[in-house]
Amino acid sequence: MYNYRPFYSFLIFFFLCLGIQLTGHSQAGFKLPLGKIKDRITFNLVNNLVIIPVEVNGKELSFLLDTGVNYTLLFSLYDNDSLEIKNVTRVKIRGLGEGGDIDALKSINNQFIVGKAIDKNHTVYVIYDRNINFSPRMGVNIHGVIGYEFFRDFVVKTDYDSEILTIYDPKFYKPKRCRSCETFNILFSNHKPYIRNKITSFNKEYEVTLLIDSGASDALWLFKEDYGIRNDPKNYFNDFLGLGLSGGVHGKRSKIDVVSIGS
Repeated sequence: MYNYRPFYSFLIFFFLCLGIQLTGHSQAGFKLPLGKIKDRITFNLVNNLVIIPVEVNGKELSFLLDTGVNYTLLFSLYDNDSLEIKNVTRVKIRGLGEGGDIDALKSINNQFIVGKAIDKNHTVYVIYDRNINFSPRMGVNIHGVIGYEFFRDFVVKTDYDSEILTIYDPKFYKPKRCRSCETFNILFSNHKPYIRNKITSFNKEYEVTLLIDSGASDALWLFKEDYGIRNDPKNYFNDFLGLGLSGGVHGKRSKIDVVSIGS
């Protein structure tokens, strides 16, 4: 069991929660070349976030690798107007933030290449609002976000120290024995991974279910104020927490005493 004391909940900077229902989604997905069972991909670690190179229809771009998103998103199309996107239809999507639905383009049959892995029929949602641009806040160019549709097809090992992503064909993957490791059960809902944890606040223990979100650069975000917020004495302050797909996110910054992971 790993205990962190105190545990500051500097709430997440970037979080997307899309409510899109897809029909006719291709089951082909990403595949490694014939005879290749794994690949190593160098990434950039920026603000604790994994930024990987992705080739989209022949153009080199940079994507945030995010376990918290269901579908692939592309931003800043005006800055990459030489990029060809295929079979476009107009849709509306909603993400986290104080705004409403936003306009987007749904594009199918695109070729995505990540390392040696290729998906020749990839669906992407293009956000063409210039105000939705995460690059200035990251300090590097971020052209999009990719998540479930990549993780679905591989066993993925992320080495944050070496900044190396290793992907394995799941049909041939055999985990190595690790005496210093601990295994956790993961729950999946709407293609997103969750883990059950325990937290302690004001000497009271709570069981919580948390989204494992590699697209969140900060430690913890809790939705129920009962778990760590008090007014007497006041232990929080209201703050701007970050920018989501549908606008700004505001909330309360505070801290909790203990987070326990594992047995």
